[in-house]
Amino acid sequence: MKAKKILAGILAASTVVSLAACSNNNSTSSTGATSSTSSKEEESKNDATTADEASSTTPSGEKITLKVLTHRTDRKDDGSLDKMTDAFEEKYNCTVEYQSFKDYAGDVSTMMSTKEYGDVLMIPDTVKLADLSNFFEPLGKYDELKDKYKWANQKMYEGTVYGLAHLGTVSGGICYNKKVWTEAGITEMPKTADEFIADLKKIKEKFPEVIPYYTNFKEASWTAAQWSSLVVPSSGDPDFETNLIVNKEDFFKEGQPYYNVFKLMYDIYSDSSLIEGDPMSSDWEGSKLMLANGEVATMTMGSWAVSQFQQIAKDNGLDPENIGYMPAPFTKDGKQYAQYAADYCMGVNKNSSDDKKDLGKKYIEWFIAESGFSEAEGGINTLEGSKLPDYLSAFDGCEFFTANAAPDGLTGVFNAIDKDSEVGIWDGDSANFKLQLAEAAFAGKGDDGFKAIADSVNQKWAATRDANKDLAAYIKNNG
Repeated sequence: MKAKKILAGILAASTVVSLAACSNNNSTSSTGATSSTSSKEEESKNDATTADEASSTTPSGEKITLKVLTHRTDRKDDGSLDKMTDAFEEKYNCTVEYQSFKDYAGDVSTMMSTKEYGDVLMIPDTVKLADLSNFFEPLGKYDELKDKYKWANQKMYEGTVYGLAHLGTVSGGICYNKKVWTEAGITEMPKTADEFIADLKKIKEKFPEVIPYYTNFKEASWTAAQWSSLVVPSSGDPDFETNLIVNKEDFFKEGQPYYNVFKLMYDIYSDSSLIEGDPMSSDWEGSKLMLANGEVATMTMGSWAVSQFQQIAKDNGLDPENIGYMPAPFTKDGKQYAQYAADYCMGVNKNSSDDKKDLGKKYIEWFIAESGFSEAEGGINTLEGSKLPDYLSAFDGCEFFTANAAPDGLTGVFNAIDKDSEVGIWDGDSANFKLQLAEAAFAGKGDDGFKAIADSVNQKWAATRDANKDLAAYIKNNG
């Protein structure tokens, strides 16, 4: 690489000398010669720049190895991540190593207590927005990235972006087996919680051997959070989170989104005839085939799961078209809503070496724009203006929206209240309210059990919210 740069410099210098000699003889030629010299110098610079971009090596000339942490154990195990990345490795003359985790948020959060947490990673939601700069390299300013990437505000703090979504999903949806639902006599998708439960009961009556709803509770550290993804869409309000804290409403308030969503979960889990026999021994990987072959009728998952279920169907000689994705069964003012939302955002470890930081940023850009991963997974590409996947045609009649960024003065405040209160909207530890609700439902504790947990959450949430100085200042300054 150095030899190329030196040679380019020699050629450029010799060109300048010869053209300068010509300019002494002919003023007209001098004008053309100056233009030609500038062009050749630029070509030399471009050649050197291209050489730099096309080769990622250490000062000793060794290939850089970029370590990428991922939650996609399935795509690591089946080799598709490695195969996909061949193009990047060839383009930048580097090596990419993937490390996958089943309990991604838990394991990687623990790793982040050290400086060794890969070079590129999916940013765990356990990291507060205000703490992003302690762990991640800036990717750019929000104002510079917002027109190019969807959800650029997802991992942003004070105008600086630290992570970009590896793909987007539709929140507010539920995966289901179309054939089972249709043959059970269900002709219209449910629009309310009561209709949804009634349909699950129809399935059980028609097909006693089918599990109407699969909880996947054994993997509750992340599967329970799939219910959280239904909350904002069911609100139909792009400013839902801001309004919840500014208006100082209870977290669980009857008739409001968090209450509605988790009461539905609780009611389903309370009816043992609607769920698997032993939720404690459920199997996420096995449940994919069960949904594909009709042993399971329904489960709450983001739209990212659709392609996984369809692939399992193909691999087992089943019809992938039987895999459907329905809007969540909640209606506001006569309408159903769905939200575009970012899945995990990719960031660059600020403790990595400078050459790995640079390569890591290129990897993120490549992954979004060129890898084809989001399309293969049925996700929404993060690039603005990209085509939506075909399966979203099932959402005809729904109104789509993207959640608004918090206003100035409230950036990161909702997230901080969630973390500091230990409510943990997206967390999955055993003390989390989602797991407590599930266990109370399995134990048959009824409405009293739900109320006790909801009241406890409300108290923690309100106490932390009311003690938040940023929120208090915002309310004071904005009436």
